[in-house]
Amino acid sequence: MKKLITLICLFLAATAQAQVLQVQQVVKLSTPIDPMARQVAAISPHGNYVLLCSQEQDGLIKFDLATGESKVLTTARGAGFGTKIGHNGHDVVYQEVTVGPDHLLRRGVKTIDLRTSMVKTITPPTRELQGFDMPDGFVAAAVVSNEVKSPGIDPTAIVRPIVSNRNLKLQLTTGGVTRQFAPNGNQYNYIWASISPSGKRILYYVSELGCFTCNLDGSDMVKLGELRAPQWLDNNTVVGMRDHDDGITITSSTIVTKTLDGTEQTLTSDDMIAMFPQVTSKAGKIAFSTVQGEIYIINFTK
Repeated sequence: MKKLITLICLFLAATAQAQVLQVQQVVKLSTPIDPMARQVAAISPHGNYVLLCSQEQDGLIKFDLATGESKVLTTARGAGFGTKIGHNGHDVVYQEVTVGPDHLLRRGVKTIDLRTSMVKTITPPTRELQGFDMPDGFVAAAVVSNEVKSPGIDPTAIVRPIVSNRNLKLQLTTGGVTRQFAPNGNQYNYIWASISPSGKRILYYVSELGCFTCNLDGSDMVKLGELRAPQWLDNNTVVGMRDHDDGITITSSTIVTKTLDGTEQTLTSDDMIAMFPQVTSKAGKIAFSTVQGEIYIINFTK
């Protein structure tokens, strides 16, 4: 059988920087030639498959890392944005963008069980969707007009915080109650927010200011610098991309990991434009894509 992956060397200036992770290898995946397989939407907790989407974040394709088999899960518009996989690796929650009769965009949230291919609707298309998550790792929930929607579940029973976004302003929902959250001030726009594995801190990016993390009450704020599309690797470590552009196109981008105490390590070489990392600390893998639509896996230990 044709080899599924090609190993490449990772050139790091190890002596010039502190080390956060021990990089074992970087693997280029032989993904299907498909417009919906050009960016990583998510990687499973056990590291056995990745979900791929188009560079416009449309559709979802499940790509098995062991067998190289691929399966189209959905062609839904926007399905690759904010995609979540449950702790069991079987349940996937994603959004679907549609256009209503008034020609306005609406977003709904669905789940798919990878074992049965059964699709369930969490919330129908709406103009008021703020975000969605699997806060406990098993149950999907959406925040619509500051209210939690999770069929069959009492919203007040969802203890773990859910972070959402309304008009580029962060919202935190705990125990069914939603409040605005603007630790750096209401004058800024906030994106790429997520809750730490412990549920005690929030990671986010502020336009014009950079990447930050703080406690859920806004205290103990730590600035992590220009780190975009950040992801939690563990409670003390994040992974993101550091990209540069000429005002029109991206000219360079590397995958960077950084601890909350400021220790930083660049994980990819300058000869590729590496973007949008997705991580699984349990499996020791970071998946990312390039502007050419190539998909890579970084295997690491910590």
